[in-house]
Amino acid sequence: MKQKINISLRLLLFVVIGVQTQFANALSNEKIENFRIHDGIGIGMTITAMCVVFLCLVILYTVFKLVGKISVRLSHRRAMVSSGLSHEEAKEITQQSGELFAAIAMAIYEATELHDEEHTILTIKNKASVYSPWSSKIYTLREVPVKK
Repeated sequence: MKQKINISLRLLLFVVIGVQTQFANALSNEKIENFRIHDGIGIGMTITAMCVVFLCLVILYTVFKLVGKISVRLSHRRAMVSSGLSHEEAKEITQQSGELFAAIAMAIYEATELHDEEHTILTIKNKASVYSPWSSKIYTLREVPVKK
């Protein structure tokens, strides 16, 4: 029994020492030491990380703009093919004027704003019944533990 324990302890010690030496080798890497010497505070790493993030954002912005332009061109092309129009006529169909949007906005405003004064009086009435299911314990999702 003691031999099995000694063997398992030796094996555990061997594994721990092996992990520690691998970890020490990883920390004593020459590149890491040079970086630690030249950038002790971490400003260089911070600037590098921020540049990578902003570069990725610029690339994403460019990709989304290109996808938008391609989809607009495809809609112009579909309008031309479906109705047999020229390129300029198809652009006029797919582009709406600002006057149209202004007229729609004014119509919505006039339809919803029928009165001039708002009533700012709030009336709160008490309910006759005291029971409210909002805080009732029977509607909870938790199960009651079974005592044995």
